[in-house]
Amino acid sequence: MIISTRRKKGRKDLIAEREKNRQTLYANRFPIYLVVTSLRSLDNVGLLFRLCELLRVKKLYLCGITGYPAGQRVDRRKPWKIERADHRIKKTAIYAVPFVPWEYKRSALTTVKKLKSDGIRIVVLEQAFGALDYREVNYKLPLALIVGHEIKGVSQKIINEADTVVEIPTYGIGNSLNVAIAAGIALYRIIDKTGLSDKMI
Repeated sequence: MIISTRRKKGRKDLIAEREKNRQTLYANRFPIYLVVTSLRSLDNVGLLFRLCELLRVKKLYLCGITGYPAGQRVDRRKPWKIERADHRIKKTAIYAVPFVPWEYKRSALTTVKKLKSDGIRIVVLEQAFGALDYREVNYKLPLALIVGHEIKGVSQKIINEADTVVEIPTYGIGNSLNVAIAAGIALYRIIDKTGLSDKMI
């Protein structure tokens, strides 16, 4: 009888792997920013928090109508809106919100322009004429990945600020991916192509 050495990791195994590296994990974040422009779905926001924690993204910017958790220094939302957004986001983010540096910004365009002026390359994930296949780009760090509204996508004004526009091909009847899934695909590719995956703990 052959006994497999590929034993499935249990929850305790996974926690133990991360606990011993907790300080390093959160002190050394990758030079990648994620800018979210006007997402409607709080569930998607939660998934993006989880993704940013898993990939040690430097900072998550939530812009426009995008919901955000409690904790913003100045928050003019009604208390019930804060509570609702906080609950829904944390439900899909699971554990991730406290471990992700994040900030709410009213204007995504202003945020993108500021990042660009700071020397951060702007990569827009959008279906656009002249967009490059996300697999074929030689990404340069530091960079900010910009993702957009579930239906309207990223605005043309932000596309105009981009150093690179990338697109993920689709092969079915649907013409686009869920925004959190698309961001995950793109971020993993960026980490792989820039050699950051070699530094994963």
